[in-house]
Amino acid sequence: IAAALDTWARGPEALPPPREPRTPVLPVEGERNVLITSALPYVNNVPHLGNIIGCVLSADTFARYCRGRGWNTLFVCGTDEYGTATETRALQEGLSPRQLCDRYHQVHADIYAWFQISFDHFGRTTTPQQTRIAQDIFQRLQAGGFVLQDTLEQLRCGACGRYLADRFVEGTCPSCGYAEARGDQCDQCGKLINAVELQ
Repeated sequence: IAAALDTWARGPEALPPPREPRTPVLPVEGERNVLITSALPYVNNVPHLGNIIGCVLSADTFARYCRGRGWNTLFVCGTDEYGTATETRALQEGLSPRQLCDRYHQVHADIYAWFQISFDHFGRTTTPQQTRIAQDIFQRLQAGGFVLQDTLEQLRCGACGRYLADRFVEGTCPSCGYAEARGDQCDQCGKLINAVELQ
């Protein structure tokens, strides 16, 4: 604490010179290497200030701190383009999921750039490189015996022939009786629920 107070009292001149940015940012042996990621925002909406504060701002602040310390820092994020929420929003807007993802990825990138969020890379979960990385991780986990197979009952819409995402199913919580519980979790008691358990 005394050293921090002393540095603070001496001002910015006491700080080490800023690190020259490298592209791409790769680990450097013998140096402190820091990888920072933040929660991947879903690509089915326009991010607002609350999303930015809750999702990327703290990671951006830490990335700036690490860079200020002269540490080799890589800050990555990207839009999460998989999931039922993306498919549902695409149907609402009359777009294909790909068209929706292309549109909102650019919206997200532009907003984060406007806020000067200091990502080293802002990508997408649907790129071929991301797909290869995710499949490699899964296949190594499966080969190591860390993946379990199970069966889960799911609700299906008879009219449109689609399975319903848990979060879009509402009913009464079997634990506390809350009438607006969702099929994944009750917002009143916090209990995790399977959608078919709702009353």
